[in-house]
Amino acid sequence: MEIRFAAVRITLLITLLATVSAEFATAQVPDSSEAEVGLTRIECAGDDSTYTFRFRGAIIDTGTVDASYEVILTAAHGLPSDVDVLRRRCRVVGAEDDRYRIESVWRPTSQGRGSVDDWAVLLTERRFRGHVKRVRTLATDNAARQQMAGNEMPVRLPLRFTGGERACSLTQPGSLGVNLAAELFGHTCRAWFGHSGSPILTTVEGEVYVLGIHLGSLWIVENHASLEIGRYLDVMIIKTIHAATARQRE
Repeated sequence: MEIRFAAVRITLLITLLATVSAEFATAQVPDSSEAEVGLTRIECAGDDSTYTFRFRGAIIDTGTVDASYEVILTAAHGLPSDVDVLRRRCRVVGAEDDRYRIESVWRPTSQGRGSVDDWAVLLTERRFRGHVKRVRTLATDNAARQQMAGNEMPVRLPLRFTGGERACSLTQPGSLGVNLAAELFGHTCRAWFGHSGSPILTTVEGEVYVLGIHLGSLWIVENHASLEIGRYLDVMIIKTIHAATARQRE
């Protein structure tokens, strides 16, 4: 099943489930020992099943202890547009490489805003087995985003092997002559092909949160440089996560 949400104007920031607002001046880079917090992999077989698309997602802590599912936030561009094809060809990969079927998918109705609409929420048919590090969500408004980027807030993009990670931060795209939509951000984290959908993590008051997801790289011809791009969590995404959680409770 697929549910699409219309892009509507929302004037109030709604705090749902494990979502918080916090003082970003206290933000720190998550410890490397927590490198895999909230990280999972998604695989979708190609048309002839001879190749597989691999990308990533964030395992969301919905605050439901006895849930029989997982809620995954990821980049939409890795998923087939047809929901029946998606359910047939795509799996979410849990601990010990177990594959989990996808029951439902939520995507924004609007598809004309480029990277702003490049997100999806997945609901798996079963709860992940084993030790799972789910991550809480951190929703922000425009004022907070400007503050965070201006202060180059420290973040981390988990890579599964800590030796390949380095401290990174949000960055101001304007310094490279790039203007991004308010829902997008630039960051300095190391990322490669297949890392789309990776959670961008930060630590506030000792707790690890997902601030957004990595979408890809933008090559800037004039500066001969690339800018890593991410999508902030906002009220629409949080409402969608809430809808996925509520559906499972029905």
